[in-house]
Amino acid sequence: MKSEQPQPQPQPMQQTMPEDGDGWHQVNAGPHLHIMFHPNRQLLGREADGVKRTSIVVAVAGKREQALRFDPFSVGSHYHIRPSLRGKQLPLWVEEGQKPLDVALAFFEKPLRFRGLLSQAEERDVASLVDDADLARAARQIRELDAAAGRKPAA
Repeated sequence: MKSEQPQPQPQPMQQTMPEDGDGWHQVNAGPHLHIMFHPNRQLLGREADGVKRTSIVVAVAGKREQALRFDPFSVGSHYHIRPSLRGKQLPLWVEEGQKPLDVALAFFEKPLRFRGLLSQAEERDVASLVDDADLARAARQIRELDAAAGRKPAA
């Protein structure tokens, strides 16, 4: 009697980093991370529904695959660890009176939490190299980009 060998399961295709432009902004996060921010990412073909879709994507410098994605939407805020096309969404718990973007940026402002997420994304080596000041600077820059986008008239 032959025992069947387990077949490898197909891995979901991991999301890659967006290109600069098309509303995406590069965020200075030091030498170890590549971070992009979009103040209101609208998916092609989706009807306007009034939901603000802010997104922050994080990759290790030199890699195209996203390690983390924060989606502090005005409705249904969540984040992903190693986002894929059918990836699991983890809720960002936004309490009454809080802004979804502030909840997401708390990960940047509490470096141990951010490093923990990077470790869960199988990026432990880089997690130990990330500088607290670089994360704080990235959070400030994201807030500035979001504020500037809010002052621009809608196209």
